[in-house]
Amino acid sequence: MLNFSYSTSVFRLKSLEDAIEGIERAGFTGVELIADRPHVFPDDMSAARVTDLIRNLTRKKMKISNLNSALVTAYGDQVSPSWIAENAAEREKRVGFTLSCLKMAAAMGIPHVSTDTGPGTIPDSLSLSEAVDLYAGQISRILPVAKKLSVHLLLQPDPESLVQTTEDTLKMMFKLKNHEFVGITFDAAHFQLVEEDPCEAYQALRKYVYHVSLADVPVNGSHRHIQLGDGGLDIPRFLECLLASNYLGYVTIKLESHDQRADKVVAASAKYLRERDFMPPVDE
Repeated sequence: MLNFSYSTSVFRLKSLEDAIEGIERAGFTGVELIADRPHVFPDDMSAARVTDLIRNLTRKKMKISNLNSALVTAYGDQVSPSWIAENAAEREKRVGFTLSCLKMAAAMGIPHVSTDTGPGTIPDSLSLSEAVDLYAGQISRILPVAKKLSVHLLLQPDPESLVQTTEDTLKMMFKLKNHEFVGITFDAAHFQLVEEDPCEAYQALRKYVYHVSLADVPVNGSHRHIQLGDGGLDIPRFLECLLASNYLGYVTIKLESHDQRADKVVAASAKYLRERDFMPPVDE
């Protein structure tokens, strides 16, 4: 059996406690935490709050699959602070935020922190190659701390970023000298959207994969994460590929925010996986 977790991103308008309750109720044994308000934004996480969270998850026998710092709205929008911002102070804010996430992950026993691979909009002052080099340089600054803390920093290839394809990912890993504490979150939907076979992409990148993110995508190719089985991604085939490769990490279901429908969305995902024998019944 694969290990499945659910991202708290679907509960963005609810408290972290409500998110964990909803994910546990559906039968998931893992949870991906979003490093943003109202969940676990580093500036808000006192030692007491961290302790309470760990106790709550331990009591529920749930594990944290990943700390996701890719999108952070606490600073005002979803693209700032950017790794490749023209303004140096904004770049430093992203570096500082990511370092805080790594330290928080270490304190909570979370094995890795995922981050974005740069916004699709490049500053006018930079060419594409310069933006890629700037991004790699910023990430390189983080990796010594990741190593010291024994927490992997995971890049997430994305159709609207500097790193989109398998080839882009391999080139970025080369730029980062295949550092032992950098890897990727493999989002099957993202590779589908750039017209790559997710199974083939996974096989090409598997040595860098520490975490897998899963959602379906519309058949029209628009970049939205929708319910499992509602789009054009062959989810059973991809999960069989993971099983065949003896993947031991978590597969985190990550859908768009559904506000008040979040509990039903999580339950429907669990139902989809159980009906196809990828997830055990609740009473097991």
